[in-house]
Amino acid sequence: MPKIIAIRCRPFPHQRLPQLLVEVEADDGHRGLGEAWWGIPSPDPSVSEGAGFAPIQAAIEQLLAPRCIGKSAIDIEGRWFELSDWAARYGDGGIITMALAGIDLALWDLHGKRLGIPVAQLLGGQAHQRVPAYASLPPLRSIASVVHEARRAVAAGFRAIKLHEVEVEIVARTREALGKDIRLMVDVNGHFDFNDAVAFGRAIAPFDILWYEEPVRPMRNHDAIAGVAKAQPVDLAAGENEYSLDDFSRLLQRDALRWLQPEITKIGGLTPARKIAALAELHNVALAPHNFRIGPSLYSSIHWGFASPATRWFELPWLPEGVDATCGAKLPTVIDGSIALPAGSGFGITI
Repeated sequence: MPKIIAIRCRPFPHQRLPQLLVEVEADDGHRGLGEAWWGIPSPDPSVSEGAGFAPIQAAIEQLLAPRCIGKSAIDIEGRWFELSDWAARYGDGGIITMALAGIDLALWDLHGKRLGIPVAQLLGGQAHQRVPAYASLPPLRSIASVVHEARRAVAAGFRAIKLHEVEVEIVARTREALGKDIRLMVDVNGHFDFNDAVAFGRAIAPFDILWYEEPVRPMRNHDAIAGVAKAQPVDLAAGENEYSLDDFSRLLQRDALRWLQPEITKIGGLTPARKIAALAELHNVALAPHNFRIGPSLYSSIHWGFASPATRWFELPWLPEGVDATCGAKLPTVIDGSIALPAGSGFGITI
């Protein structure tokens, strides 16, 4: 049985798009590559480019990695439970599960590469042959910039666009520019209080919005989310800031969402993601894994999604012209608005 002999963080600092990759090496020579959440980047150039993920990197290197050395590299469920159980007094979410995600994803990638098969096959195989993907634009706060990037994404094969905008006029003008055949989603990242969230949902409804994402702050206030769902007509999406299985269970019990969006680098990786996908099936909501990095986080989300019958959408970060993924990874090929499972063993990505 292969044993873990090393866990290394591979940081990619950047002022806007930092990434924290994690490599696990086994004594049989195989290596796996995962990704932890990347932290909150600061636009202030005086702040270190790696400051956002520094606490997460410290949790990996100082808390979790030392407890893995010499342990089985293929008993992934055992590693996850042991680490989460030991670290429970640090909390069942936040920095600990973000750090745990990096190790967990790397172990899944390692196991797939060791066996020479895709991770989706380890999860039981594909439930889909192709899945729709949307271009997720960053906040641009400019009608001209949003319309330009949306049109560029459509030209690249996307048939759905997600905006991170908080002005009705930008949404309206984007719909006008794209026409009625392109799906449009709007994510406000918890920008509004309750009353403004309701008003914004009502204002954007005439523009045929597929979903309205994280409409209210605090973003984990399930009562407020349920209230917004009842008070305006656009279907809601949320879940990227939940952490534990209990968090997702309580959120889904509110019957407020049509689209569930777990962030694989926040929930602790693929091991708990499988259980959250089962919750989505149980509550009859669509799974749309959240992600805004191009790297192992994206590719692991794709393998997870392809193995889950509940998956309906993938989020692909759409970066402005001239901006590349910090770690050098590339987007999967989009054909007529959808993607196939990437080729190769493990997650099918090498950096």
